[in-house]
Amino acid sequence: MGAGTGPRGSRPTVADVAREAGVSVATAGRALGGYGRVREDLRARIREAADRLGYSPNAIARSMRSGGTRSIGFIGADIANPYFAAAMRGVCDVARAEGYEAILFNVDDRLDVERNAVQVLLDKQIDGIVVSPTSVTDVGHLRRAQERGVPVVLLDRTSPLVDADSVVIDNVAAARGATAHLLDRGHRRIGLLASIDPAEGPELVAAPGGAGLGVRGAARPSVDRIRGFLAALDERAVTADRELVRFGPFLDVTTAEREAVALLSLPDPPTAVFAAENVTTQGLYTAARRCGRAVPGDLSLVGFDDLDWTSLVDPPVTVVAQSPIDMGRAAAERLFRRIKGDDAPRERIVLPTRLVVRSSTAEL
Repeated sequence: MGAGTGPRGSRPTVADVAREAGVSVATAGRALGGYGRVREDLRARIREAADRLGYSPNAIARSMRSGGTRSIGFIGADIANPYFAAAMRGVCDVARAEGYEAILFNVDDRLDVERNAVQVLLDKQIDGIVVSPTSVTDVGHLRRAQERGVPVVLLDRTSPLVDADSVVIDNVAAARGATAHLLDRGHRRIGLLASIDPAEGPELVAAPGGAGLGVRGAARPSVDRIRGFLAALDERAVTADRELVRFGPFLDVTTAEREAVALLSLPDPPTAVFAAENVTTQGLYTAARRCGRAVPGDLSLVGFDDLDWTSLVDPPVTVVAQSPIDMGRAAAERLFRRIKGDDAPRERIVLPTRLVVRSSTAEL
C-alpha cells in the first residue's frame, strides 16, 4: 500500500493503519487518539505504520475522544424479550464490579435506531459497547465505533464483516439436538417454527444432490437453527417437507401463534414441532391448546429457552436451555479486557446449551 493512500487510492483510515501494524482497529484508534491503555511497543508500531501510510487523524474525531468516562453501552434488540433482559443483567453486574456504569439502549430490532444508539454512545465518549446487532451484514456503524478507538463485543450474533469478539451459542448443534430428540421418539413428520429478520431472511433450497432441503442465508441464530433442524432430518434420511418449515418476522406471541395455528391446521399436520425461539415456543404452545391438540398425546413439542413458564405449565415443556445472563457476563468481561489494552486476535466465545427433557414429547 502506497504512502498516503488506503485501499483503491483512498485516504488511509484507522482500519488501514491497524491492518498495516497487525493490531485491532480499537487498539489503533486508542494509540492514534492518545487515550486508553496501549503497550508502548504497540503504540510505537502503530505510529510507524501510520507514518508509512501517511495517515492524518481527523481533527474533529480526535477532539471528541479525550479520555474515558468509566461507562459502557449495552444495545439490546428487544429488552421485552426475557433473553435480552437477562443478558443486560449480566452486562450490568460486570460493569458494576469494574466500577463502571452501563448505559442501556433498546432498539426494537430496528437498524436505524441501533445506528443512532451507537452515535449517542460515541458522543458520550463511551469506553466500550456490547451489542446484539440487528444486522450481521450492515455493520458500518460498528466499524466506525472501532475506528474511534471504542472496543465492540457482539452478543448472540456474530459477523465476519466486523473485527470484533463475539459471545454466542452453537445454534446449529442446539437445533440438531432438539430435532434428534423428536426423531428418537419415532417422529418423522416434524414441523419447524422460527422467527427471522425479513431483511436477512433465509431461503429454502434443494439440498446438494436434489434430496431434501437446505437453507441459504446470513449466519443469524434463527437461520442457523433452521440449518440444524434440516441437518438432523438429513442425518436420519428423513425428507423435510417444505410446508412444515415455517418462518417469518414473528416479533410477538400473537403473530407466532397465528402461524402455528396454520401449521397445525394442515390437512396432514405434523406430529411434532420444534419452536426455535422463546416467542415461537409460547406461540406454539398456545396454538396447540386453541386447536385442541393435546400435548404430548396429539403433538410433541420442543421449544427454545428455559423460561419460568415452561416448567410451570401442564405439561412442562422440553426446551433447549441457554444462559443469557452468563452470555452477558462473558461479553462484558471480554469488553473490559479490550478496554484494559488486550490486543489478542478477535475471539468467538461459544457457551454451552443443554436439552432439558420434560413432558411435552412422547413416543409416536
